[in-house]
Amino acid sequence: MMKKWMVLFGIFSFMAAAPVLAFEFPELAGDIYIQDIAGVLTPEEEEELRQLGRELEDATTAQLAVMVVPTLDGEPIADYAVEALRHYGVGTKEENNGVLMVVSTGDREIYISTGYGLEAVLPDGKVGRILDDYAVSHLKQNDFGAGIKDTYKALHEEIGTAYGWDAELAVPQPLTQQPSGAEEKDVWLIPRLILVGIFVIWILVSLFGDGAGRGNSKSAGKRSPSSSRRSSSSRSGRGGSGGGGGAGRKF
Repeated sequence: MMKKWMVLFGIFSFMAAAPVLAFEFPELAGDIYIQDIAGVLTPEEEEELRQLGRELEDATTAQLAVMVVPTLDGEPIADYAVEALRHYGVGTKEENNGVLMVVSTGDREIYISTGYGLEAVLPDGKVGRILDDYAVSHLKQNDFGAGIKDTYKALHEEIGTAYGWDAELAVPQPLTQQPSGAEEKDVWLIPRLILVGIFVIWILVSLFGDGAGRGNSKSAGKRSPSSSRRSSSSRSGRGGSGGGGGAGRKF
């Protein structure tokens, strides 16, 4: 009996060391595609991004969203972006095909979080190169409109191509620049939570002799624009909840 109590104490102590998430996210204002809380984009830039987001979703079901905030109040941008992706349900629940770009103007950081369903399309290395090629130089000069739009269009092109859809979008040429020297931020949150879960399940199995597991499947395929049209009313997230990967940069 004493052994069981010691084991349970160890579980609670280990879980207490895991990060506690207490992010507060604002209510969506209009379509999910652009949430410019920091107010750095012009109405014309917002409308262009909104139109691109609608077209991409209609053709592929994938959602590509942007969130611009004035500050993260000391929170790691990678954790914030992953949780925001889940909170707003970017992408479909079935395919987890959402992407969220978070820009913090005060912290001078940008991070792109991808859903599990788009990990193969946008692996971390490719996302990092997109940020280097299209975002960092503009953002260093406080040209948020150009940095966000160019990065959005590059992501838009990658996703559309993966679904077999040619958007005929004029993607800007990558900027010629020296390496920024910024390294992709490690996302420690998810690995730590996975370790917590594995540890707890192992202990419970050893204590009670019972365990359960469940599998998860995901699918991605080509969609035709006619098979995935949605109404032009205000659009929110579609239930996507899994953050697969991502990359970030300081500027």
